[in-house]
Amino acid sequence: MKSAWGSDTGKVRENNEDSVMVDDERGLFLLADGMGGLRAGEVASALAVRTVHEWLVEHHLTQAAEMDIAPLLNNAALEAHKAILADAAANPEHAGMGTTLEIVTVREGWAFMSHVGDSRVYHMRERLRQVTRDHNMAGRLRAQGVAEEMINPYFRHILTQALGGVEELTPDIEIIDLRGGDILLLCSDGLNEMLDDGEIGEILRDRSDITSAVHSLIDKALAAGGVDNVSAVLVEV
Repeated sequence: MKSAWGSDTGKVRENNEDSVMVDDERGLFLLADGMGGLRAGEVASALAVRTVHEWLVEHHLTQAAEMDIAPLLNNAALEAHKAILADAAANPEHAGMGTTLEIVTVREGWAFMSHVGDSRVYHMRERLRQVTRDHNMAGRLRAQGVAEEMINPYFRHILTQALGGVEELTPDIEIIDLRGGDILLLCSDGLNEMLDDGEIGEILRDRSDITSAVHSLIDKALAAGGVDNVSAVLVEV
């Protein structure tokens, strides 16, 4: 298994509110896209990935039975949610901060995921497939069968789930089988808002290696406008 990652502030934002953590030794990959004023988004995303990583190490993720992995990931997400709420309560300048969160761990031919928000995980085999569903109003309308052209683009920016939000947190769990040559992509919406799935899939298919593919994904998102922070993690089986 190989991995590569990159993150860029983009061409419009003044600071990067995305956070990424890659732990190849444990097969654990984290990505969070923060939100909130006065740089609180940076605080929320960094706190989320740090809390999740520390909690999963403390609870021996790599030694867990396969049936226990998904609950461990969700519990780690809930711990990060509580940590963000506690920090916001203790620091008024952080009030209202929140973040998306992608947790992915790879174990013996399987990928286990816990997902909150509108960051995404994709799976690339013969074709690119979005694994996670967007926790925003646009995603909710898609799930109800509303045609894409009928959905107000603004609804993509109204999250229905986020760490630090006021609603009860219920992360999604996804478990998929992996084969040699498969690729997993974790990304913030600064990537998929700039590049459609066809463009992302073409870059991954034409890759010489995943490190160059990460750079290509980010560079093309910046060339397409780069209106948000852009982060991506690639994991090749």
